[in-house]
Order: sequence, then structure tokens, then C-alpha cells
Amino acid sequence: MEVLFLKKNMIQKIMLTSFSVMLIGTSAGLATDQLVSANSNSQADTKDTLKVLYWNADDFKRTYGDQFSKNYPDTDIEVFAPTGTGSITDYNSAIQKYSPDLVMLPPFDYQQLSKDKKLADLEPLIERDQYDMTTVYPGLLAELKEQGGGKLYGLSLKVESYALLYNADLFKKHHVKAPSDGMTWEEILKLAGEFPTTGDKNTRIWGLSSFGSSNLVMDIARTEGLTYIDPNTLKAAANTAAWKNAYCLSVEATKSGVLDERITLSGKSYLESSPFIMGRSAMIVASISQLQSLQAAKSNVKNYKPFTLGMAAGPADSKDRKSTGYVFGSEILAIPAGASNVDAAWEFIKYFNGDDHANEYYKPNNSNNSIGAPLSRMVKEYSGYKLDAFYKLKPNFNSSITSYALMNKSPDLELDFWSILSEELTQVVSGKKTLDKATAAIQTQTQAAADKVAKAQKVKK
Repeated sequence: MEVLFLKKNMIQKIMLTSFSVMLIGTSAGLATDQLVSANSNSQADTKDTLKVLYWNADDFKRTYGDQFSKNYPDTDIEVFAPTGTGSITDYNSAIQKYSPDLVMLPPFDYQQLSKDKKLADLEPLIERDQYDMTTVYPGLLAELKEQGGGKLYGLSLKVESYALLYNADLFKKHHVKAPSDGMTWEEILKLAGEFPTTGDKNTRIWGLSSFGSSNLVMDIARTEGLTYIDPNTLKAAANTAAWKNAYCLSVEATKSGVLDERITLSGKSYLESSPFIMGRSAMIVASISQLQSLQAAKSNVKNYKPFTLGMAAGPADSKDRKSTGYVFGSEILAIPAGASNVDAAWEFIKYFNGDDHANEYYKPNNSNNSIGAPLSRMVKEYSGYKLDAFYKLKPNFNSSITSYALMNKSPDLELDFWSILSEELTQVVSGKKTLDKATAAIQTQTQAAADKVAKAQKVKK
């Protein structure tokens, strides 16, 4: 079944927006180690061995190991992973300790290790094997090179990119111009405001499916690359003109009634509760998991009425409409400099960025596969839906990198900021506080949270 992005509370939403960070964990060190084989029946002395550093051995086996071993039976995989929470807080030290052939990195560590020349350049291997790169997501390649200081030190088999999905039938019915590629959040919200806002919430039409003010603020902030705390100085930066614009857009959208706030209907399934899936919401910013949900509704919802689905690339960064920070990068496959089995690691990277894996990943009705993100190997369509909108904008990992850096300072910082946003913006929506006063309060309370972290760090030293 698909990955569901409907979150029940604030903490779950934070885990979504910090997807690339939480995937590898942040709370523990490398204490005790665990060595497992992805192919327990293998005869190690007759096989090539690929040593992998990963955050969780069981997860690696399920996600990658079993499939790779099926296609490369002569390669035995050894996975080095921490026990407990499966956290890797210092990849540089872990690489020195385990000497792996392959690592899977979040953007933050990919950037740092690339800067320190601790990873192998993949381009000579690509040229040597004449590996086809013509259908690999060009925007992703550009970002990986940019974060690598101009060189390609890794390949990400997928990136959690989003697109603006819309109900073309509703746009036609209400005589509203359909969305176009590269629209900003401000333009998307303005478009949402052209739909009616009256009627019972369980049956009415909505302009946009969104989680509400504080969540929308964070979505806008990520898209625009905004930072609420400087991770280097721990100085709050939540009262800039850009932040205030994000607050204003979110509050006005909430007050106007264009957001469905992801309502749930009592006694109804997720599919039946979703206004967008049921044809009652004009737009949603979503990953390709939403396409799985639409397909599932056709067979699982009684008397379901499909609608004409449109897609546009977005939301885009208002500073550069060809790029977006509304992406969640994770698990960049890289080879440490000086690895002993470069060829085996490269075969692994080639396979999971190649056509064979893509065909398996996008296989229709694959019950073992949850389509949560498009692969870097671009495929034209999935279950009849064209996927080009997910590949048109260049991803920008800076928001993910900053979020990771802040969570390394303290896992509570983003949670605290989210709580502050929720409380202050709720008062603005209800008319109990002006936006200016709320902005000042957000800045003051955010700085207090940052000061608390700074003080704790001094005590540790």
C-alpha cells in the first residue's frame, strides 16, 4: 500500500518534513557494532564481498540486499550497522573504523565528505563502463555535483520530489485557469482562492488540500530555503521579510477557508476521507504515492468516480522558478576514497540507478512496493500517469542540510519551532493577535529555544 502523507499530529508532520534527517537518526553514537550478511547462505570464500555501512542492517536487507543478491548471486554483502537506534552521527569516523566499500549518505554528510575529499569521483567509472546517464534526473545530477564542489561523488537512486496535482474537471467546471509549471506557493494559494468556500466541510469543494497554517508555513519555508535558526551561530532568523510573508500567506489561506486541512470523515477510510482523492479538492502538492492512492480508490471505494488528473511542476522557489527546496534527499550512494572493492560498490550503484531496478520499482500492483518517491532513473509514466512534472525542477538540498545540522545540535529545535508556530499563528487566525506581534513572539521564543541548546552545549564542554 502507498506511503500515506496524512499525518495525525504535529510531531508526525515534523518527521515528514525532516524525512532525510530522521531516516538515519540523530540521537546515538556508534557504541556497539553489528555485522550481518545480506546472504546468510553464501560461501564467503567463493564470493566477492561488498562491505556496506548503513544505519540499520535489517532495513538494508529488506530494501536493497535481497534484491541485489538475487541479481548478483556471486557477491556477498556484509552490512556494518550500529545497534540500538541505528544512528550514525559521524560518518567520517565510521568510515575510518569499518573501511566500507559503499556508504549511503544524507545530503549533509555527502556535502561534508565531498568537501574533505573522502569520497571517490564516480565520473571516471561512468566513462569507463559507458554507463547510460541520459535518462537520469538531470536536476538531481546538477545538485549532487553542486553539493560535491563540482564533482559527482555519489548517485541518489531516488529523491522525494513533489508536484502540484490538480483536478482538471473542477478547474473546467469553475472556469479557473489550470496550474502551470513553476508556480510559487503564493500563486498556488491565489489560484486556490478562486474556488468556492461555502458549504458543509464534508461535502464542499476545497481549493487546496493542506495541513493548515503552521504546516503550510514550513512547506513554504522549505520551498524558499528559509532558515529559522542559523546552525552555525544559533541565532534565530524567524522574523525576516521572507518568513513574515510565509506567515501571512498561511494565515490568510486558513482564514479564507480554501484549505481542507486534511479532514477525516468518521468511519471512512483514508481514501474516502481524502477530499482530493474523492474529487472535492482542486489541488494538492504531493509525491507519487498520491498516484497509488488514486489507483487504489478505483478498486477499493464503492461507486468511485475518477476525475481527469493534471500535474504541474511545483511549488517552485520564488527566487529561482527552475528549482525547489521542497524535496527530501536521502541515501546518496557513494564509495569512500580508498575503498578496497570499488568495482562491487559501483555495480551496486549502477544496478539501483538502472533500468532493471526502475522496472521492478514501478511495476503496477506490486504489493511489496510502496511508491514513495520517483527514482533518479526517469520513467515516463506509472500506471498511466505521466511523471515528467516530478523531474522538471532542480532540487535544492540546502533546506535538508540545514535541518540536519540543527537536529545535530538538538532534536528538539524543530519540534519547539513547530510548537511556537502553531500557538502564535492560531492566535492570529482567531484575531487574538496581530501578525506583527506574532512574528515578534516567534522570533523571541525561537531565540530562547536556541539559547537553551547553546547553554547545554557549553555545559557539556
